[in-house]
Amino acid sequence: FNHRAQVLASPTRDHEQVREALNAVAAAGSTATGEALATGLQLIRASRRAGAQKDPPAAIVLLSDGESVRGNDPLQVAEELRRARIPVYTVALGTPTGTITDKNGATVPVPPDVGTLRQIAQRTGGEAFATADAEKLSAVYSRLSREVATEKRQREITDAFAGGALALLLTAAVASLRWFGRFV
Repeated sequence: FNHRAQVLASPTRDHEQVREALNAVAAAGSTATGEALATGLQLIRASRRAGAQKDPPAAIVLLSDGESVRGNDPLQVAEELRRARIPVYTVALGTPTGTITDKNGATVPVPPDVGTLRQIAQRTGGEAFATADAEKLSAVYSRLSREVATEKRQREITDAFAGGALALLLTAAVASLRWFGRFV
């Protein structure tokens, strides 16, 4: 998102597709945080099936380098997300003295709005992070992947049941030997 929110790539595991989509984004000196959150909420609601017994898990990771200056109030959208039980994990990028050069060549200050991002995370049950460099951002991503991402895996568990059955059989044999002096 920039001055408006736009879906550049559908949810995917194809990291290269996402990188290409993000490389197409150019800073324009405007931030529409509320619009971005509202768009995320719409996407999640559209992905949920009506009448399903249980909604699939969902969360929003919001990265921002500036204060919201356009569109919906992000704190009001955060309330909608809270009611929908969708946590937002916020990452404030940059420093209080950060600037960008817009498409007209003007230098525009973009201090991150850490306070609002923290409120969004708190209201929705997410967590707030702040970082000024790429190395720390990688650590944030690593932590978020453990907290937010889920992956279904098939595991073989028959060995545990067989082991439990064997333990019960041995316990019964020892008890029979003790009580009756024989295994049967």
